[in-house]
Amino acid sequence: MNSFLPIGLEADSLYFLATAILALVVGYFVLRKSLHHDRFAMQVRSLQERRAQLKAELVVPRKRSKKIHSDASIDIIRIIVNKMNLIQRSQVGKINTLLINAGYRSKDAIFIYAFFQLVFPIVALIVSILLTKFDFADPFAGKWNLFIIIAAVLFGLKLPGILVINVRNKRYDTLQGGLSDMLDLMLVCAEAGLSLGAALDRVARELMFSYPEMAEELSLTSIELGFLPDRKKALLNLAERVDIAEIRGITNVLIQTEKYGTPVAQALRVLSSEFRDQRMLRAEQKAARLPALMTVPMIVFILPTLFIVMLAPAIISLIMARL
Repeated sequence: MNSFLPIGLEADSLYFLATAILALVVGYFVLRKSLHHDRFAMQVRSLQERRAQLKAELVVPRKRSKKIHSDASIDIIRIIVNKMNLIQRSQVGKINTLLINAGYRSKDAIFIYAFFQLVFPIVALIVSILLTKFDFADPFAGKWNLFIIIAAVLFGLKLPGILVINVRNKRYDTLQGGLSDMLDLMLVCAEAGLSLGAALDRVARELMFSYPEMAEELSLTSIELGFLPDRKKALLNLAERVDIAEIRGITNVLIQTEKYGTPVAQALRVLSSEFRDQRMLRAEQKAARLPALMTVPMIVFILPTLFIVMLAPAIISLIMARL
C-alpha cells in the first residue's frame, strides 16, 4: 500500500483524508436534501417569510422578530464563516444579487456559499495531491505536479460561483420559456378588469405547475405590491431578481402604465406579440446553427463508418485473392 502513496504520506494519513472527504460529501448531500426536500413547500415558505417581513417593516419597523428555531448545520456553517471572516463587505451585495438571481433567497445562502468556497479548494488540494503522488520532500521533482495542484485549487475556489451561475442561467432559460404564456394570461386578466396585483396573483396560480419559477416571482411581486408603499419599487425588485431584458421590458411598461394611466391591456398585447416573435427568431437561429454543429460529428463518426462499409468488401477480396 505504501508503495502506491506519495513520498511522505502514510497509510493512516490516507485513511484519515478519505474519511474526511467522505464526511464532507455525505454532509453536502444531507444539507442539500434538507434544503431542497420539497420544491413547492420551499416556494410557499419563502413567500410567507417575505410577506411577514414586509408586514413587520411596515407595521412595527423597530421590532424585529428573531428566529428561534434554526438548523444546527446552518448554525455551524454560520459560525465557521463568521469566525474565519470569509465574507468581505465589498462582495456581499454582489454575491447576494447572484444568489437571488439563481433563486436562493434564504438569508443563510451567502453563508453556505462562502462555506463551500472554503471547502472545495481544500478537497481539490487533497484529491490532486493523492492523484499526482506529490513528493513533499522534493516539491519540484514532478514536472507538472505542482501546476496541476495549483490549477485544482483555483478550480475548487471558482467552482461554487460556476455552479451558481449555471443554476442562474438555467433558471433564466426557464423563465424565458414561460414569458409568452404569462403575458397572454396577464392580457386576459387585464381585459377582464383585474388590477395589477390581482392579475399577478391569478397568473401565478395558473402557472404554478407548468412554470413554478415564474409563478414564484409573480407571487412575490404581488405580495410586494400589496405591502410596499411605492408600487414602482415592487416592480423594480422583480427586474432586479430576474435580470433579463424581457423582464426589464415588462417592468418598464408596467411602471409607465402606472405612472401615466395608459391601458395595461394594449401594452401587454404589444409585448406579447414582440416576445413571441423573439422566441420564434431564437428557434430559427438554433435551427440555422445545426448544419455547422453537425459537420464535426459527421466527419468523425459517420464518414469513417461509410468508408469502412464501402471499402471493406474490396479489401477482403484482395486479401482472399493473395491467399
